[in-house]
Amino acid sequence: MELSPLARERLARIGALSSEESEKVIRSGELEGILSRYFRGDLSSEDLWKELKALKEQRGESVVEETQGKLVDTLRLQMNQEDFEQRRSAVLALETVKVEGKYTALEPVLNSIAALRQQYKQQKEKVYEQLKTAMQGQLQAMAQEASKQGVNLDMESSLDANIKASPQWKNFISGHDKASEEAFTGYVARLREITQANRT
Repeated sequence: MELSPLARERLARIGALSSEESEKVIRSGELEGILSRYFRGDLSSEDLWKELKALKEQRGESVVEETQGKLVDTLRLQMNQEDFEQRRSAVLALETVKVEGKYTALEPVLNSIAALRQQYKQQKEKVYEQLKTAMQGQLQAMAQEASKQGVNLDMESSLDANIKASPQWKNFISGHDKASEEAFTGYVARLREITQANRT
């Protein structure tokens, strides 16, 4: 069977990898497999710690830093709390595997991210409720008028749609998201700096 030009190019590239690059590709795939099991709940933080401790003894501390890097890459401002806590506890647990771990520097940064996420959510909910209160009376009057004409309005979904379509909400979200994402990006950069201190 004849290979396509693209397949031949890929094979040539794989063949061109040095033994060190091949090792990195294999290691990266192995770490992703371990993290996949952790994210699915097949491994606890303690299990992850044990697996990475064993890998560190075989291959050096860089495997721990690479795993932390992969965990940090999955952090999001708007991810659910359970997923955030899962990543937070893993990053902290893995820091204790290192010879010169910086747990005391790492924990406050993760706490700051947790506080930012909470503040982001609370501010969003507060503004939403303010707009809801302001629009409710007007929408109730419209619903009563529609009811006289035999049309039933779903108040909750109509209110939600009106809030999210309002210029006030759009302006708030635009500024709020931008400022929060900038702060979040700064914290994530600091996390990378601490966890990847020894990586080349």
